Amino acid sequence: MIYVLDTNIAAAALNLHPAVTSRLAQLVPSDVGFSLIVVGELLYGARKSQRVAENLARVEALRARFPVLPISDAVMERYAVVRAGLGKLGRPKGDFDLLIAATAVEHSAVLVTNDAGLKDGTIDGLTVEDWLA
Repeated sequence: MIYVLDTNIAAAALNLHPAVTSRLAQLVPSDVGFSLIVVGELLYGARKSQRVAENLARVEALRARFPVLPISDAVMERYAVVRAGLGKLGRPKGDFDLLIAATAVEHSAVLVTNDAGLKDGTIDGLTVEDWLA
C-alpha cells in the first residue's frame, strides 16, 4: 500500500476530477486503498444525494477497484495516541479525520487529502499529498 485516499479525494475520483483520475491511472490498484471510515462517508453522501441509486453504484465500483482497509486494533491504538497528543497541545481534530490518518500511518502509506487540518504537520508519522493542489 502506497496511498490511502481521504474522503475528499475519493469523492473527487467518483466525480472524475481530472487531476485525481490521472494520478490513479498511473498506479496499480493494490497501491491505493481507503479506510472503512471513507466508505461510510461516501455512502452517506450517496444516500443524501438526489441520485441515490446512481451514486451508490459509483461508490460500490470504487470499493471494487481499491482495497478497503479495516479499522484494526493497531489503527485504534494509533488513533488514541494521536488524539491524546493533539488534545494536550490544544489542537484537536475530528474523530473521522484522525481514524483515516491513523489508518494511513499504520499502513506506512501517504494520505492523499486536501483537508487543511490534516496537512498541517501535527500528526507524527503522517505523510500527506494533495492531488487537488
